[in-house]
Amino acid sequence: MAMGQSYQEQLEYIGDLNQLMSLREGVLSGGFQDGVRVMDVDNGGNLSATVLPGRCMDIYQVRYKGKNMNYLAPCGIVAPEYYDAQGTRWLRNFFVGMLTTCGLQHFGNPQTKNGEELGLHGRIANTPAENVKYARGLRGEIPTLTLEGTMREARIFGENLTLHRKLEFVHGEDSILLTDTITNHGFGNRQVLYALHLNYGYPLLEEGCKLILDSEETTPREENAAKYLSSWQQIEAPQYPYPERCYFHKLRQDADGMVQYTLFNEKRGIGVNVRYSGEDLPFFCQWKMLGKGEYVMGLEPMNVFLDGPKVDEPGCAAPILGPGESKTYQARLNFIDHI
Repeated sequence: MAMGQSYQEQLEYIGDLNQLMSLREGVLSGGFQDGVRVMDVDNGGNLSATVLPGRCMDIYQVRYKGKNMNYLAPCGIVAPEYYDAQGTRWLRNFFVGMLTTCGLQHFGNPQTKNGEELGLHGRIANTPAENVKYARGLRGEIPTLTLEGTMREARIFGENLTLHRKLEFVHGEDSILLTDTITNHGFGNRQVLYALHLNYGYPLLEEGCKLILDSEETTPREENAAKYLSSWQQIEAPQYPYPERCYFHKLRQDADGMVQYTLFNEKRGIGVNVRYSGEDLPFFCQWKMLGKGEYVMGLEPMNVFLDGPKVDEPGCAAPILGPGESKTYQARLNFIDHI
């Protein structure tokens, strides 16, 4: 807010609240994106974001100080009716973006269970939201804007789950507070898998960008990643070919059980800091994919080990929701110009 001006005083200067903090809603047209619902937010400061209610309320793009912060895949935005659960065909719909949600009954490598195809990273990212709404409010004298929507993952003879997502923006505060609540509406216990596939790209991500990650233990996912274990923290220039490298990290928790990481580009003066509960999301995967045209780093908190046993398999450590029970996850994305 302007120095010395209260919210009520600022109202004397404006005709519409979009002058302070704007929201635009629409439906995309043309190609594979046709029919996907979209919401664009500008926080009146340095932050703008594109949220897709037509795709799980995921965050397609964030710009900070006018600069793009995440990777965008060549497939673009793809409507959920094109989703194919077979094998790795999920990648045909994977716009990557700032956030793609994984779960709720599967993530990781594809598998078939009881005759059902469980494709790469599950179904939830291709689920459109219902009961979508937004609300303007005040935090003291500061305007806020909250987006909400609910995704349903359910079938007869199977799971009956919802994911309710709330995204909170504050005027002039360059952060997004994400709150996800998963509820089991069934009459039996149900395990739930959940991961935040957060993905960074150019111009934030480029050679020399700093990755600040307090890793107590780092494990390469496979042989190729193991060859480059000593350089997991380095951001190199684009290469071709570049087989992806994945590393599993055990992140250090602070006294409150929180963990955080920072990605910062000193040359451009832009970065992101992400903070969340290490108790709720104790597992973490670094997806290092620095290929030409496929230049992205995913830094992904999750509630169970990516390559571990899945729902209903012996040893699966995923949280169990009893009938009517809910579990809430929260993460704050802070966009920064210094560290």
